[in-house]
Amino acid sequence: MSRRPASTRPRGKERVRHAAALSPRALLGFALADVTRLLRTVYDARLSGKGLSGASWRVLAYLYREDGLTQTKLADLLEVSRPAIGQMIDRLEASGFVERRADPADRRSWGVFLSPQSHAKVEEFLQASRAIETECFEAFSEKDLATLSELTNRLRDHLLVLQDNVRAEDAGSD
Repeated sequence: MSRRPASTRPRGKERVRHAAALSPRALLGFALADVTRLLRTVYDARLSGKGLSGASWRVLAYLYREDGLTQTKLADLLEVSRPAIGQMIDRLEASGFVERRADPADRRSWGVFLSPQSHAKVEEFLQASRAIETECFEAFSEKDLATLSELTNRLRDHLLVLQDNVRAEDAGSD
């Protein structure tokens, strides 16, 4: 999705009028989406020299925490489609970062595992990620970060409950 050209974006009083039409909660939602997009952009730029994108780093980070996840589970965690995660894993596998292995309990299922190359580089990737985190959050005190983290976790937990409720409602209407 592309952004509107600068020449067509509201300016000055018109921008204030547009923003005033949205509730503070809606503006917060937009700001959270912007922050997420901007963080991805910074990660992509900083990790490209290591042969990774922000999204591929997230795949490796999830596998570092729990090696052997299925493509379906990774797609759910990353909130992408199964074809999209399949393509991502294809690229990571071709670059030697991950390996697919058949699940001995279910021949239809494949686990995705960090390759020996990735295990050897995990500390390097973690250091790069920590440097990015430091750079991105340097405007905040540790107290600010703790508060932001607590509020974000509460919001995420609440939204997960809402998501489960919506799924249950959808299942009930079938």
